[in-house]
Amino acid sequence: MTTKEELPWECGMGFYVPILNDGELVGICKPEYAEEMLEVMNEQERLRKALRLACLDLLRRVGGKRSRVNDLMQKYIALAERPKYGPRAIALLLRERQEQLQVSGHEFIKFCDIHKVSPEQLKDIYAGKAIEENLVAPIARILGKTNTEVQEILEGPSE
Repeated sequence: MTTKEELPWECGMGFYVPILNDGELVGICKPEYAEEMLEVMNEQERLRKALRLACLDLLRRVGGKRSRVNDLMQKYIALAERPKYGPRAIALLLRERQEQLQVSGHEFIKFCDIHKVSPEQLKDIYAGKAIEENLVAPIARILGKTNTEVQEILEGPSE
């Protein structure tokens, strides 16, 4: 009786389809993933074109130079990305915490006030203003994180 030896390299059995971008082969994948993947990629391209048109329209209206369209697009793309560090990241985490708790805005303001973040301070956080050091501990309690975690989010990566 012969036993098939396990080999480190093998050829998988299956059917793959080519993925093309502007007529050039960029990869292959299984057919069951191809349609959804291409739909996402094409939608991303449509959204990028829409952003470009909107930025061109904005520049036309304000009398800006058309050559600045790429800079303006990058600015808006950066603003749309999920913030990872700083006050904007904390504001987003607070909004997500409110959703987790499934409470209204008014109830969340009361919840934060009980944890020593006043409605005015909360408003400043949501406006993206700098967060005072004395708010780190109360924000940590609200978010269910450690003081160190909140501080790291505020400061960003150390270089």
